[in-house]
Amino acid sequence: MSSSSSSSRPGQPQRASTSTVQPPPWQAPYHKTADLGYPDFHPPRPGQEEDSMAEAYVKNGYTAKGIVQTDNFTVHEMIHDTWEKADQAVLRQLGDLMSEVASRRERSAPAIGSSTFKLPDRRTFTGPKNQAWFNDLANPDVPLNKLNKIIPHGPKGSELLDMLESNRVPTQRAVWYVRVAGAADIQNMSRARTSFNPSQYGIDLATTVTSYLRKHLDLLVLPRAQTVGGTAIRSTFRSLLSEPESRDKWIHKFSYTLGLLREFYDESLVDHGTILFWLSLQVGLSNIIQLGFIIKVVQEYHEALLHHRGFLRPFIVGLIEKLIEITHIPQTDRAVVLQLGRTLGSLLQQTFVAFPDAFIYPRLWKDKTNHFVLYNLLVKGPQEIVQVPYENPQARPIYDQMRELFESVDKRNRALLFHNLPARNSFAMRVAMEDIQLLNSIGPETDLHSITYFDNSTPATDQSSSPSTPTMAAPPSTPSPPPSSFETKLNILLTWSVAKSQYGDHRPYAAATLVSLWRDEAKLRAIRRKAPKPDAALQEQLFNWLSSSDIAKDHRSNATGLALLFGELMRRNLFSYGWFIRRLMARGEISANGAKDSHLTAILATLPVPTPDFAAERRVALYGVAEAAKSKDVLDKSIRKQIKAALPTIFGSDDAPESATNFSALLSASCFDQHFAVIHWLYPAVLDWMSRDCSRSMDSRTYATLVEIMRLSRCYSSILDLSLRLLQSSDINDVQAIVDTFTRHADVWASMDALSTVGETLFATHNRLKSSQQNSRMILEALSRSEYSKHLSPQTKQQVEVDSTAISQGIQITGPALGAVQPIIQEILDLKDSPSLDEASSLAHRLWEQFKHHSGVCQVIWDNAVQGVCQVEALSPDHSLRMEYVRLYSRFIQTFSQLVPLNSTLDSAVNHWFRNEDGRREFSDFDANTWMTISLFILEMVLQGCLTTSTILSNVAYVAWKKAADLEAPSEQAETFLRAANLLTERLLLQDMPSQQNGLPSDPIPPLDLIQVQRYQTQRQKIYTGSGVKSVFGAMRNLVWLELNPNLSQDVREESTRIRMALCQHHQFRTTAFRHLQDLKQQFVRSLSSEKDVRLADALRLIVHVDDVPDGHSGTASEPSSEWRAVFAQLNAWGFSRASIELRLTLESMGSGLELTSGPIKAKAEQEIKGFMSGLFCRDLHPEETDLTAQVLDRLSGPLATQFVNYGVNRLAELLENLEAQPLSITSVSRFLDVSGEVLRLLGSVAIPAPDAEWTPATFESVVIDRFMRALLKALTTADKIASLKDPALATASMLAPDFYAHPKLSELIILLARMTQFVMRFDGVWTAKVKGLSEELISCFVYLAVSYGGGTTTDPTLFRLLTDTASYVMDEVPKDAKMPNIDLVRQVKGVHPDRLPSGMPHEFRTVLRPLLNYIPTDRYTQDLVYLLSSTDIASGKPAHGVDPEAQYQLGPAVPSRAWEWTEYIEEPPTDTASEGRGERSMEVKNDTSVPLEHFMARATGEPLSSHRSSRDDSDVVGNPSRHAEDRLHRESVYERDWKDSRIGNGASFDDPESSESEADDPSPLSRIRGVTDDSRSNSVMSPGGSTISRRTGTAEREIIDVDALDGPQEGPSRGTKRKATASSSGVGRGSGVGSADLGDDDIEIIEPEPRSSTAGKTVAGKRGRGRPPGGVARGRGKKKP
Repeated sequence: MSSSSSSSRPGQPQRASTSTVQPPPWQAPYHKTADLGYPDFHPPRPGQEEDSMAEAYVKNGYTAKGIVQTDNFTVHEMIHDTWEKADQAVLRQLGDLMSEVASRRERSAPAIGSSTFKLPDRRTFTGPKNQAWFNDLANPDVPLNKLNKIIPHGPKGSELLDMLESNRVPTQRAVWYVRVAGAADIQNMSRARTSFNPSQYGIDLATTVTSYLRKHLDLLVLPRAQTVGGTAIRSTFRSLLSEPESRDKWIHKFSYTLGLLREFYDESLVDHGTILFWLSLQVGLSNIIQLGFIIKVVQEYHEALLHHRGFLRPFIVGLIEKLIEITHIPQTDRAVVLQLGRTLGSLLQQTFVAFPDAFIYPRLWKDKTNHFVLYNLLVKGPQEIVQVPYENPQARPIYDQMRELFESVDKRNRALLFHNLPARNSFAMRVAMEDIQLLNSIGPETDLHSITYFDNSTPATDQSSSPSTPTMAAPPSTPSPPPSSFETKLNILLTWSVAKSQYGDHRPYAAATLVSLWRDEAKLRAIRRKAPKPDAALQEQLFNWLSSSDIAKDHRSNATGLALLFGELMRRNLFSYGWFIRRLMARGEISANGAKDSHLTAILATLPVPTPDFAAERRVALYGVAEAAKSKDVLDKSIRKQIKAALPTIFGSDDAPESATNFSALLSASCFDQHFAVIHWLYPAVLDWMSRDCSRSMDSRTYATLVEIMRLSRCYSSILDLSLRLLQSSDINDVQAIVDTFTRHADVWASMDALSTVGETLFATHNRLKSSQQNSRMILEALSRSEYSKHLSPQTKQQVEVDSTAISQGIQITGPALGAVQPIIQEILDLKDSPSLDEASSLAHRLWEQFKHHSGVCQVIWDNAVQGVCQVEALSPDHSLRMEYVRLYSRFIQTFSQLVPLNSTLDSAVNHWFRNEDGRREFSDFDANTWMTISLFILEMVLQGCLTTSTILSNVAYVAWKKAADLEAPSEQAETFLRAANLLTERLLLQDMPSQQNGLPSDPIPPLDLIQVQRYQTQRQKIYTGSGVKSVFGAMRNLVWLELNPNLSQDVREESTRIRMALCQHHQFRTTAFRHLQDLKQQFVRSLSSEKDVRLADALRLIVHVDDVPDGHSGTASEPSSEWRAVFAQLNAWGFSRASIELRLTLESMGSGLELTSGPIKAKAEQEIKGFMSGLFCRDLHPEETDLTAQVLDRLSGPLATQFVNYGVNRLAELLENLEAQPLSITSVSRFLDVSGEVLRLLGSVAIPAPDAEWTPATFESVVIDRFMRALLKALTTADKIASLKDPALATASMLAPDFYAHPKLSELIILLARMTQFVMRFDGVWTAKVKGLSEELISCFVYLAVSYGGGTTTDPTLFRLLTDTASYVMDEVPKDAKMPNIDLVRQVKGVHPDRLPSGMPHEFRTVLRPLLNYIPTDRYTQDLVYLLSSTDIASGKPAHGVDPEAQYQLGPAVPSRAWEWTEYIEEPPTDTASEGRGERSMEVKNDTSVPLEHFMARATGEPLSSHRSSRDDSDVVGNPSRHAEDRLHRESVYERDWKDSRIGNGASFDDPESSESEADDPSPLSRIRGVTDDSRSNSVMSPGGSTISRRTGTAEREIIDVDALDGPQEGPSRGTKRKATASSSGVGRGSGVGSADLGDDDIEIIEPEPRSSTAGKTVAGKRGRGRPPGGVARGRGKKKP
C-alpha cells in the first residue's frame, strides 16, 4: 500500500517515517578523520548478524564472537621474548616515543594569558551616597560582588576604625573593605614611589590599631589625691566602668577593635612584630584597671610572644613589676586584685617553663627584688598560683621541673655576672695559707680531735736509700685540693708554733697535741697493716726540720720558741733527748772536747731536759768531759733565791717577801734554766710541802705567786697539774682563783687537749662542795661555758643544768609578780653611816627578801648604790677613808649579786641600766673627784665578779671615746669623762703588774697585788672572744679619731695615744687581732679620703708592724712606701697578712690622691698608680699569685677601681693584638690562654664584688674600651673562621693543624673570649659610638660560633649555651635607638636565617637560637610553603640556571606573603562551555583572580577539566563512556583511575566529590580563590611560579578523596532528578530513573545477566540488555534500595 492511499484513509494511523539513529551530542568519535564509529554506540543496520534466524541463534540466542580464540589468551610471553631478543631496545624506543609525544603536546598547548585581575575603581562619593555604600557594607544580605564594582574613598587611621564600629560592619566584611582599600593605596603608592615597601602599610595599620587601643585603655584611670598648694582637697571620682551605659559602650568598642585586630592578625594585614612588641610593652605600662583587660589579650597571643626573645624581655619585666606593685597594695584592698595576681604569676610560670632562656637576663637577675619574686613564684611557692598542692602526683613533676630550671637559669645568670667564680685547685702556697689560717683559729673552744690537719698522711720510708728517709705520702683520691705531704704539713706546723710573726703561748702545745694525735692514729694503722711504727720516722722528720729549716737556723731569735716546742714534744715522748744527742754525735757536732759551734748545738744548750738525770749528759755533750765537772750553774742560784724570797710560806723565810713580780733572774735565764728551776726544783718542793702536812692548805697569795712563776717560765703543764691537785684536795682555800686560772689560760688547756680533764675535775669538786653545803656557783658558771660543756658527757651536762636550775629556784621564792620598785631606797643611801661590812651584807639580804618579786629591782639597787658612792666624796677627802666606803658598797653589791638567779645576773641588769639615757647621762655628768671614787667602785665590782669588763668598757670607755671623737667644741666635762674612761681601760685591759711594790702602795688604784692582777686578766679574757672583738676594733677606731680632735687638750690626746700604743703592743690584743685580721681590716681600711682615714691607716700599720716601732714612738706610723714591689715580694704564706694590709693601704693612699682635682699630690698618685698597674699587669701572673693578689685587692672602689679595670682591660687588648699579629700556633694560643686567663680572673675577682655587696661599677675610658673591642672582634672573627671552616687557607697560613677546629684549645679560646665580653658588659662606659657601631658584628660572631658548635661543624652543648647566653647578654646591653625600640626583632645576622639553620643542628638548639635571630612572622597561607626549583626550564627544555642538574626538583626560597595583594574572589564562578566540534569542552583557562597563575608556572596541558556546573542537565546524569578514552596521563594515578572505573555513573565530579551547592555554601570565598585549605597548607611546596607539589587544577587545589569516608546518597535540590528513557539511553550501566551521581556503593545492586537468546532485536531501556561478549564487562541494572 502506498503511502498516499494509506494516509488518505480516515481513522487509520499514519506510518512512522524512517529516521537515522544518531549518537548523543556529547559522545565523541573514536577518531576525528577515520570513520571508526563511536564508543558503545551500535545502532541497528540492515544485514546485521543479529537479525539472522539461524538455528543456533534461535535456540540459544545471539552471542557475539570473541576477538581472540580464548578469553584467557595473553601475548605477554611473545612480547617479553621479543624484548629479550632486542635487549629491551624496543621498550626504550617506546619510552622515548611517549616522552616525545608528551613533550610536543605540552609545547603545542596554548599559552595562558596575562592576569586580567583589576582592583575595583575608587571614587569620591557624596555624603548620602557614601553613607549608603557603607550601610550596604554593614548589611550581610548585600553581596560583596555588588559592592566590588566601585569602592569609595573612605576615612583612614582611627577614623576608619570609628566608622566601622559606628556602622556595626561585620568583622569579615570590614576586613574585606580594609584589604581592598589598602591594596588600592599600595598600588598607588608603588606607582608614585619606586622605593615604597608594601610591608610598611601593614606596620602603619598595626600602629593605628595599637594606638587606637591604647587611647581606649587610657580612659580607664585610677583615683588619685588632688592637692592645691600642697593641701589635699576632696573630690569625687567617677569611673567610666561604673555606669552601665558608658561601660557597655566602652566594652563594645574595645571588643570590636579586638575582633578586627584578631582578623587583621590572622590575615597578616598588620605587622605581627609591631603588634606583639606593643602587646609585650603594655603589661608594664598599664595601671591595675587597664591590666585586667590587657592581660586577657596577652593570654590570647601568649604563644606568639614565645617565638622571639625581643617580645619576652619587656613582657617579663612588666609582669614582675606588676607583681611587685600588687604586693605593695594594702592588705585590705589586695583581695580585689588577688585573681589578677594569680593570672600574672601563671603567665610568668608558663613563660618560664616554655622558654627558660628568655630569663637569661643579667640586668634583671642581679636585682634582689626581682630575684626574690621569681624565687617565690618558681621555687618556693608555685602552688599558690595554680592552687594545686605539691602532693598532687600530676603537679609534682611540673614543680620539680620549675625548680630545676630555676637553678640552671640562676647558675647561668650568676656566671654571666661573674659571681661565684669557679674554684680551682689550691696551690702549694694557698694550701700553706689555709693551714696557717686553720692553726690560727685554734682557741679556747677548739676541739683538736675535730681538726683534720695531716689528712691521714703517713711518713713513708724510702727503702732504697735509708730506713729513716721520709718521702711524700700518697695523694688521696679526691682531685681538689691537692694533698700536702706529711713533711710539708709538719714543717708548717712546727714553723707556726715557733715563728715570732705568730702569737699565743698555746702554739707549742697545740703543735705537740696535733702530732701526738697523728702518732696515735698512725700507730693503730700500722698495727692493722702490720707495718713499722711511725715513731722512728717521726723522730727523723723532727730532726730534719731542726737541721734544715730557716727558722731553726735563726736560733738566737727563736731559741725560746724552739725550746718550748721540743720540750713539750719530749714531755709527750714524741722526741727523744738522748737520741738527739746521739744523732749530733753521729754527725760529728759533739765530741769528747765538747760541742762544735752550730745552730743544732746552740739549740741543745737551750733545750729543757725531760728529767734531771739528763743534766750531766747535757754538760758533757756541751762542754766536754774535762769541763763538765767544773761548770757551775751560778744563774740557777739567783733564780732560786728570788723564788724562795717570793714564797716564804713554802720555804719558811722570815724575811719580808719579795715582790711577787720581781723575777729578773728567772726572766733573763735561758729556757733550760727556767724549766730546770721550776719543773725539777720548785714544783717538787711544792709537792713535798703539800705532802708533809695534808691538813695544810695553800693560801691565795702563794697560789697566785706559783702560777705567775710558772707562767713566766711557760711551764703550763705544771700550772695545770698544781691546779688539779688543789681541786682534788679536801681543803680548798680559794676555788675562785683556781677557776680563774683555768679561764685565763683556756686556750692553752684546749691546745694541750686537757679541757675534758679540767671539766671532769671541776664537776667532781662541785659535787664535793655541794655535799658539804658549800658554795659552788662559780664552778657551775664555768661548766656552763661552751669550752667545757662540749667535753662533758651527756649525763654530766644534764646534772650541771639541773644544779644550776636548783640554785636559781632556791633563791627565788615563787610569788606574784609586783610592779616596779620605788626609785630611791634610803637604806642604801644611809649605808655610809654604819661602816660595817656585815651590816652591808645584812642590808643586801633584807632588800632582796623585800623586793625580789618586783621587776627591775637590780637596776634600782645599782642606781642607789651609785648615788651612795657619789656621796662619799663629800664625806672625807682622805683616800683611805673613801676606800673604806667603797669597800662597804662593794660588799653590799657583791652580796646582792650572789642572791640574784643565774639566769638574770646583776651584770645584765647594769648593762641594761647603762643603755638607758638616764644612766649614761648620770655617768657623763660626774666631776673629776666623783669620777675617781666611781672608778674605784667600778674596779672593785669587776674584781669581785659582780660586773664584767665588757659591760664597763662598752658603756663607759667606748662611749667616752665616741663622744670625744665627735666633740665639736671644747668641753671640760667631756675631757673628765675621757680621762676616767682611759683610767678604767688602762687598769682593766693593760696593767699586768700590781700597783703595790714591796708592800708599799705606790698607787692606790687597783690592781694592788698579784691576786687582783690575775683577776683582771681573767675578766679581760671575755673581751677578746665572741662579739666583743668587733666592739674593741670599732671603739679603737674612735680612739684614733679623737687624737685628731682639736677641741681636746693636748695632754688628753697624748694620754689617749699612749693608751692606744699600749693596747697595740699588748700580747692578748695582738693575738686577737691576728686571729680576726679580716674584721680588723674592715674596720680600719678606708678610702683615705680624709685625715681621719689616713690616721686609721697609720694605726693599722702600727698594729701590724708594732714589733718594729721603737720605744717612745708617737703612735704615727711611717709614711707608706711607694715602692710597692718591696711589699709585693712579702706576699708569702707567713707574711701575707701583714703584706696584704700594707699593700692595700698603699693603694688606698694612691687612690686618695687621685680624688684631688689637681696638684702635685695627684700627679704623684697618678705616677705611682701607673707604675703599680704596669708592674702588676705587664708580667705573667702565676695562678697562685693571681689568687693572692685578688685577696689583697678585694673591695677596691672609687677612682682606684676605675684605674684598675682600665689598666686590666688595656692589658687584655694588648694580648689580643699580639695574638692576631703573630702566626697562630698551638704554642701561641696556649700562652695567650694562660696569660690572659689569669688577667681576666684577677679582674673578675677584684673589680666585681660579691652579689650582696653594694657596688658602683667602674667606668671605662673610651680609648681603652674601643681598643679592646676592636681586638676582641678580630679574635672572634678569626675563631669563627677556624670553627666554621670558612677559610681553609687560614690553617695553612698559620701553624695550625687542619683539624684545629675540633681542638680543645680552640674551645678554650672561644670560652675565654666570651668571658671577656661578659666581663666588660658589667661596667659603665662600654657603649661608645665606635663600640656601638661594632655591636651588630659582635653579636653576629657569637651567633656564627653558636651555629658552628650547635651542629654546624661539631656539637658542644656547653659551649653552645655559653655562646647563646653571651649573645643574649650583649643584645640586652646594647643601647636601644629611640626611633627603633624593637631593634631586637629586626636584627639581621648575615648568612644565618632562622629557616636556614644547618640540618645537623638538634631541635633543642634550634629552639634556642631562632629567637635570637630576625623575627620572621608566620602567615597561615604561606607557612612552610617554598618554591620548587626544576632542573629543566620547561619553556626552553634547557637546564635551569642555579639548580643542581642531578636533582629533578630542588627546594627554593620561601613563598612570601602578599596579604594585601591577594584579595578575596567574590565573582560568580565560571560555567563550562562546549565547542562546536562534537561537544569538546573548551580548553581556555582564565587568569582573572588576584593570585596570578604566573606564580604557579601554570600552563595548558590539553586536558579538559571535569565539570563543576551549578545545575545539572540530562547529560550530567547519563554515563559518560568517553571518559574511558580520555588521555589522563598527567591528571590521575592508576589507583584513582581504577576507583573511578569501578563506579557505574559519572554524573558527579571525580575531581571534587562535593556538590556545587556545598561550594556555594562555603563562607570563605578566599579559600576557593587561593586554592589553600587549612588541612593542606602545612605540607605544600610550590614550583618556581608557585605551583605546589600536590597537583592543582586551575585555581583550586585538588583534594585527595577518602573512599572510606564517602557517605550514601545526599539530600539536595539537584538530587534524584528523573531521566527520560530513549532509544539512545541504552548501553552500559543505564539506570532506571535515578541519577547515578546520587548512588553510593551501598545503593548499587548488581543484576545477574539474563540467559542468552538467539533472537535478535532492539535493546530497550529497562528491559533487556545486550549479551555480554567474551571477556566483557557484566552488564546489569541499578536500582535504588527502598
